[in-house]
Amino acid sequence: MKIANHKWKLTVAGLTALVLAACSAPIPGFERMERPEFAAAIPLPSGEDAGEDEQWYRTKDNLVVRNVRQPELIAFLPEPEKATGAAVLVLPGGAFQILSMSTEGTEVAELLADRGIAAFVLKYRLNETPGNDLLFAAKMAGMLSSIGDGAPIEVSEPRATADALAALRLLDEDAERWSLDRARIGMIGFSAGAMTALNVVEEGKPWGPDFLGYIYGPMDAAVTADTLPPMLAAIARDDELIHDRTFSLPQSWREKGGEAELLVYEDGGHGFGLGKTGTDSARFEEDLLQWLSLQVAPAE
Repeated sequence: MKIANHKWKLTVAGLTALVLAACSAPIPGFERMERPEFAAAIPLPSGEDAGEDEQWYRTKDNLVVRNVRQPELIAFLPEPEKATGAAVLVLPGGAFQILSMSTEGTEVAELLADRGIAAFVLKYRLNETPGNDLLFAAKMAGMLSSIGDGAPIEVSEPRATADALAALRLLDEDAERWSLDRARIGMIGFSAGAMTALNVVEEGKPWGPDFLGYIYGPMDAAVTADTLPPMLAAIARDDELIHDRTFSLPQSWREKGGEAELLVYEDGGHGFGLGKTGTDSARFEEDLLQWLSLQVAPAE
């Protein structure tokens, strides 16, 4: 099976801040921690040796992980009396170097579960990086210093797409296990997670998402799939990674026959998660829930 593997260009300045934030030794505020135990973690088959243990870090308001080689689904299920039968696969971002597991993962899932939507955070496989923090920082600094300031670099990880496809297929095949409606299983991806979600749509599998949240992913992506789910795209004008301001993806989506809504916030930067306090992006949580309410409503 050929896996969609679009390569995406990110600016050096933004990626430097994003990637080096994962290194606890040179960056104050990032602390190494033991792998957290998630009560509802479901391993996914990867077909490869898990290899070296992944590295986890705690910050003031987030948990991040790198060197993921064993993909997992982490389930957040609503109380039975709240359950709507709808489900969402949540894909955190991190330039395929790290995963922002709290602000773009578990916090999103908890919000959805509280609204009666079963949510599953996907911890997907990432680009391999040195296990030692200082070596990781040195490698990234060396790579970035070789590129002119402001020049774009390409990021991709086809295994992330494979993991997302496997996760959606599992949700479809085992829908009864979680009392899910197979016609209301969607995806929400942030940054690299949004890129991965778009790759999944391009695969055109019958168990593909029924709706798609595309949150601060590249806006100049080309759409080739013939069948497109309803999409919500969201981005801030001051996003330091995504410089394209044509917002051509939603327009391309519509031209291919899909429904697409675009939310553009005046400020909030890249990685605002459910919304950054004190910025226009703080409205995103409410906007997302309003859009989702239309997508997860049972068909009459």
